[in-house]
Amino acid sequence: MLNYFMENPYWIIVIAVLVLLTLFVCIKAGKASSRRSKEVEKTMKRLKKENELRNEFAVITEQLAKNSAPERLFKGVALNLQKRVADADDMVAEFEKLAQEQREIYALFFVVEDGGEKLSEFFRANGQPLTGAALDAVKHLFSGRITEIFESEFNSFDPDNESASCIAQEIDTLDGEFAQLVSDDVICRTAGAFIAQNVEKFI
Repeated sequence: MLNYFMENPYWIIVIAVLVLLTLFVCIKAGKASSRRSKEVEKTMKRLKKENELRNEFAVITEQLAKNSAPERLFKGVALNLQKRVADADDMVAEFEKLAQEQREIYALFFVVEDGGEKLSEFFRANGQPLTGAALDAVKHLFSGRITEIFESEFNSFDPDNESASCIAQEIDTLDGEFAQLVSDDVICRTAGAFIAQNVEKFI
């Protein structure tokens, strides 16, 4: 066997390459497995946290709203509204049954979830009546340039609005400006404060 490899040295190179390729594949597979494990762990933690928030705010009282951090109040209320709509046989009909204030909080939750990095991702991922309720919420809770940007993107992604265009470069500019003007944390705190001030609409 040794003599064979001595007489045919190119086989040594072939085997060495195969060994290196095998090691490379094993290392890549190990990294991918580790990455998947971390993603699963992250998802499980998020789901656990969301479940805790749902339970904490399953029944809203004036005292609970008053004593809760605005961010937690917003997310807890929104998650329960989300569950209510998601569990319904007709989600659109159930959404329409919500009070206007509830629809706005429900929609804002998706602005934070889907548009956390770029506002345009919210509009790409959702349509009416959710986007319309989100626009109402932003107009209700904010003012000035924030509402102008939100409405501009709403119009750009509205398939029924033929007068508005969806130019990628313009959308990127609006996304950047919106992110500078208002963060997810600000949206959550503002929405939570609104719930606390109008708690009767969420009981």
